[in-house]
Formats: sequence, structure tokens, C-alpha cells
Amino acid sequence: GLPTIVYGSGRTDSGVHAQGQVAHIRVRSKLALRKIQSGLNHYLPLDISILLIERMPASFHAQFSARRKVYEYRVLNSQVRSPLRRLRSFQVWDQLNLSRMKKAAELLTGRHDFRVFESSGGRRKSAVRTIRKFQIAKQGNLILFTVEADGFLYKMVRSMVGTLIEIGRSRLALPDFKKALISGNRHFTGPTVPPQGLTLKRVIY
Repeated sequence: GLPTIVYGSGRTDSGVHAQGQVAHIRVRSKLALRKIQSGLNHYLPLDISILLIERMPASFHAQFSARRKVYEYRVLNSQVRSPLRRLRSFQVWDQLNLSRMKKAAELLTGRHDFRVFESSGGRRKSAVRTIRKFQIAKQGNLILFTVEADGFLYKMVRSMVGTLIEIGRSRLALPDFKKALISGNRHFTGPTVPPQGLTLKRVIY
């Protein structure tokens, strides 16, 4: 058959999970959609699965039609490791102050220049993005960071979560965090957390 280009909604960093990734292809086929889905899943690696397949208008583009994306970062806040969660979360042994982290997350919502949270290697000309929601919730010993925005810079979510963890540890003060947002001074940001805790949850069109 002819080679087919797959267009995804965007790339994720190596080691990051995707639960709601979206991609599109343009093909000429008389096969039913369910048969195309079944055939593709047969040949795909076991760590990839097509959950839903639909016919879209010619104007649709998985990347350029996307309006917002939702990411979730999972922190295991426990002094005991979890073999079952080690590939889907980042463990923090120190007790975290949820209230302080939520106050800092509120400062991140809205339209800002987020260059201070972009790791070296980013290629975007503009670092201005709009975060619509930044929620932090606790489920047992898991802390879930959920971020919805119109776009993300290179390792931006992982850098923001790393900074919020430092605030939760009381290693970084809220006034200094505010200075970082205004001045772009990386001295007042935390380390970039590992990729395995991050999941692309949803692409909104």
C-alpha cells in the first residue's frame, strides 16, 4: 500500500504517558471504520491502542484544530514506595503543604509569559500561554496536578509541578515564587520532575 502520514495533536516528552492522544490520517478505503481500527491495533505495539476511530471533515487537523490540552501529573506522597505506581507517578517522601501549593497554582492561571518554566531546547518563538485551570487534589497518598491550557512549552508542566513541590516542602516562599513569575528568574523555580508522572489526559477541539 501507499505510505500514510500520521498527524498527531503534538509530541510528548520521552517517558510521558498519553491517555487521550489524538491523531488523524487521510486514506482511501472501502473498509468499515471498525475494521480499520481493528487492523491498526493488530499491528501497533502493545503499549499503543486506538480507543476510538471517527470520520472527520477534510478541514480537521489533529494538531492545528486543537484548542486546549489537559495534562495530569501524579505525585506519590509517601515514605513507602509503591511497586505498582512507580511507572505512573513520582514519589515525594516529604510531607507537602497542599494549601500553599494551591495558592501558588492560582497565580499560574490566566495569560502569562511562561518562559521561566521552559527547559532549554524549547523552540517556540513566544512563551505566552493561557492556563484556564490548574487544580491540585489529594486522593489517599496521591496528589494530582491537573492543568488545562491553550498550549505548553517544552517540559513546562514538569517544571511547574517541580516548583510547586518545592513550595509544598516550604523550600520556596510564595513571595519569591511571585518574583520568578514577574522577572523570569529561574533561581526561584524548582527542578523539573521526571516524566513518568505526567499523562496527556485530553485534547479539546
